Amino acid sequence: MNPARVTIPNEPISLQEATLPGVFCGLIGAASMAAVAMLFALFQGDLWRPMKLAAATFLGEGAIGPGFRFGPVFLGLALHLTLSVALGVFFVWLGGYLSVGGAIAWGVIFSLSIWVIMQFGLLPVMNPWLAAAPPIPFALAHIAFGISLGIYTRFLKAAAEAPAVRRKAA
Repeated sequence: MNPARVTIPNEPISLQEATLPGVFCGLIGAASMAAVAMLFALFQGDLWRPMKLAAATFLGEGAIGPGFRFGPVFLGLALHLTLSVALGVFFVWLGGYLSVGGAIAWGVIFSLSIWVIMQFGLLPVMNPWLAAAPPIPFALAHIAFGISLGIYTRFLKAAAEAPAVRRKAA
């Protein structure tokens, strides 16, 4: 039986400890980001445009056609979820043990950093169609992602307390 883990606020977190909270927060962040992006897209007349723009990374300009198109929407959603989960795990691993406020602030900084790298570095080369999209809604969607990432501290706390609860019940 493993002894209870005592955490120090600045103690580093292992990748194993970061995985489950990172996956949860990455998925919540992906949903938040998609909701904001799709809301802006709805005002422009095409709810599915953000997913189709993401799919254009691999499918090219043909992914961006009008209306719902299963292939591009599914590929865009899969790319968005995969990248969000990976970034969520990375974020939790880097963030370690922070307060909720500190984690949310770190999440906004982290997500805006990703936006800057994507908007001005990677997208013009990898996906010029997404790079040409209005940058402010894209930045706001990243902020929603970052705020959602900041809730990982609650998942870490629940994961740390779960073994202790099982030991007390036994």
